[in-house]
Order: sequence, then C-alpha cells, then structure tokens
Amino acid sequence: MITIAIRVRELVSSNVDNLVGKAGDPRKMLRLLQSEIEETLIALHGDAAKAKRQRDRLEDTAVRIAAGAEEWTGKAKIAVDHGREDLARAALLTREAERAKAADATAAAAALGDQIAEAAAVITDLEAKRTAITARIAEMVKAEAAARPAAAAATDTHVDRRIDRIDALERRAGFVDVPGEAPSPASLDDEIAGLQKASAIEAELAALKAAAPTPAKKAAGKKR
Repeated sequence: MITIAIRVRELVSSNVDNLVGKAGDPRKMLRLLQSEIEETLIALHGDAAKAKRQRDRLEDTAVRIAAGAEEWTGKAKIAVDHGREDLARAALLTREAERAKAADATAAAAALGDQIAEAAAVITDLEAKRTAITARIAEMVKAEAAARPAAAAATDTHVDRRIDRIDALERRAGFVDVPGEAPSPASLDDEIAGLQKASAIEAELAALKAAAPTPAKKAAGKKR
C-alpha cells in the first residue's frame, strides 16, 4: 500500500515540464495529477486538524496532571504530622509518578506540534504545485482553442468530464500517532535514577518529620 507520506513526496517532487514532455496526452496527465493533489490536500488538512485536537487534549492533560501532582506534597505533610510516615512516603512517590506522567504528555504534545508544522509546510508546497498545474492546463486549453474552429470547442466538455474521473487515493492510515506508553525501565541508568529519586524522597520525608510538631513541642506550647 502506498502511504500518504510517500505519495506526498512524489507529488511535491514531480517536475511538471518533464511529465508533460513524456505524456502521450499532456492535458489528461496534468488533470490526473491535479486531482491527486486535491485528494492529498483534503487528507492532509483532515489529519492536521485531528493532530491539533490531539495536541490540545494532551496539553490540557499535562496541565491538569501537573497541578494534581503538587497536591501530594501537602498530603505528605499531613501524614507526617499525624505520625504516618508510610503514608507520607507513598504520597511523595505518587507525586513523582504524576510529575512523570505530566512530562510525558507535554513531550507528546510537542511532538504533535512538530508534525503539525511539517504538515503545514507540505500543504504549502502542494498548493503551489496545484497552482502551477492549473495555470499550465489553462495555457493548453487556450492554445487548443486557438488552433481549432470555435465550433469544435464545445466537444471538449464531455471529454473533460471523463478525464476528471479518477480513482480516489487509497485510504491512508492516520497522519500522526500519539506516542504509545514507554516500556518499563530495565536499564542500569533507569535503576540508578530510581535510587536517586528514592534518596530525594527520603530526604524530603526527613525534612517534613523534622518540621512536624513533637509531643515535647506540643507540651511546651501548652505551658506557654
């Protein structure tokens, strides 16, 4: 199956003058090429719009997850204040996991943004190619009309309609895919990063415990 990406490259790189020179029926060939460009532009506009919607959803998701992640810091402090170190540790680990999810969503949105920009550039190239082909067809029609009696010009209408009927491009797969979930970390670097994260959690937990009110502090406060 010819993918839309390959077909776009072929259409953009096609040399109109060379194609006209080699074609047995230049005008028919140009109309076929024009029709394929129209089909491809429709597909690209649709895929770009879909990618924009996906990017916007990912950006919103990243903001929402990032905001929720920071709430776990306060929850960890509450747990420490009540002597629940286990709950505090779990809260801090959850915060880090949520931060990672937000970062992944942000990266996926940025990747879609790059693909949207690339699609816009391709659309511009194809539209320029379409304009050139349309102008070339108009020149051919004008030249043919001048070379034959005016009465014969009316016979072209039916022929042109038949030329315009071409098979639609094969349905394509989506232009962008949202990145799938990354595999579970198994490398040495990932393990070391996990150890560093655990150390940071323990340090933050110790700081929360040090700041938490102790029985002695509470008693001193009551005496005052």
